[in-house]
Amino acid sequence: MVKRLSSKQFNSLQQKISAERKSTNVLYIQITETVGAGLEYYTDTGTFDLDILELPLEDSSKRLARYSHSYPPCLVPTVIRLLRRYVEAHGGGFEHVREYEANSNKGFADYFEQHTGIPYADLVDYEPC
Repeated sequence: MVKRLSSKQFNSLQQKISAERKSTNVLYIQITETVGAGLEYYTDTGTFDLDILELPLEDSSKRLARYSHSYPPCLVPTVIRLLRRYVEAHGGGFEHVREYEANSNKGFADYFEQHTGIPYADLVDYEPC
């Protein structure tokens, strides 16, 4: 388990990744005109999950995928930086990324692992139940 963030630390992270707070523990980030990211903070584990969302964000059911619930706060800036590159590398639009993932059977988890060297399964294996 990761040490929980204080309110001050959470606010600092929010500013660092240029996120908008949608609720107490949920941050949204606009990646491109059609792609956004939702990060939910789990206070019980001190970790974040990541959803790749279609903009506009009024309908959060329009997501590409839900990724690990186990990103520690120290990795979140890297995750967002990599997500921006991932979206750009695969066309920049939500439909382009969706098409890439459907046709390649690969996703952001593969990209994350390739660019960090951190086995994605290490994060997923320790997700909270």
